[in-house]
Amino acid sequence: MKPIPSQLQKEYLSRGPLQQFRFKEATAFHCFRCRTSKKAKLITVYGQDWNRRLCNGCYGYLLSIYEIKAGTGDDDEKAEALGNLLFSLFNSEQEGEFQRLFRISEKRAEFLSAITLRFLATAEHVSKSLDSVANLDWSPATIGLCKAVEMEVVERLIMPLTVLRGSSLLDEDVKDKDIGKFAKFCRNGTEKPPELGTFAHFLQTTINSEKRRSTSVLMQEFIKLLHDYPNANWILDINGLYTTLLLLTRDYRNRAAHIDDLTKLDYESCRSLVIGDSGMLWKLVQATQRRK
Repeated sequence: MKPIPSQLQKEYLSRGPLQQFRFKEATAFHCFRCRTSKKAKLITVYGQDWNRRLCNGCYGYLLSIYEIKAGTGDDDEKAEALGNLLFSLFNSEQEGEFQRLFRISEKRAEFLSAITLRFLATAEHVSKSLDSVANLDWSPATIGLCKAVEMEVVERLIMPLTVLRGSSLLDEDVKDKDIGKFAKFCRNGTEKPPELGTFAHFLQTTINSEKRRSTSVLMQEFIKLLHDYPNANWILDINGLYTTLLLLTRDYRNRAAHIDDLTKLDYESCRSLVIGDSGMLWKLVQATQRRK
């Protein structure tokens, strides 16, 4: 039975798990997400459970998640939007504190780029707030982990290839149906770096096609880059970086971008893959350490 705080004036259509109700008089209630006491005429109920009422601020945040996931954009666009939403929750001072705490808990963080650390620290903070509230969507926190991997791949393996920027040597690679998008970025550098899926396909093609390696200037430059890394075998092993990128995008990033909710278990599994004791981020760091 719905606990009606006062005379119900309007019942709005549900938007995903969210439904708003407007009452004649303002009524005090406790927001189950931010755990603060509020008073309002407009009350949102989560999952048709009147014990799970939301304030307007929490409603707006959860609605943003739902609208991104239910939108018409592709997985890359949705992941980007969810990543931006994650950062929009906090100011720079708060983010700085999250990063300080993450550095204390994870000494290896010193090897990561600033943007990677920002995604990781914010994701970890959001996960702790979600941990105290049952049955909320863990997609934004999970996307934060995925974006952290993407940023470190860009920093370590994609941006060094822009040494070929402006070179006509990449013209044939740009025409290649498998690596053309990646080659176009490396030659032109006018768009944002390619997403994980694009890089993973380039990596797979490089590993599997000996003929393409002999003709592609971009692949040759990539192999040349790895010559400076004594532990780069993991990058060129089909069961190494490529397989873990495939797992990350298929099981976590793409699912987080879709309409289904991710759970705490999903986040913890993704966290183990990314920054666990043998997480892929640490393997990437080790694999791209230069010779001394």
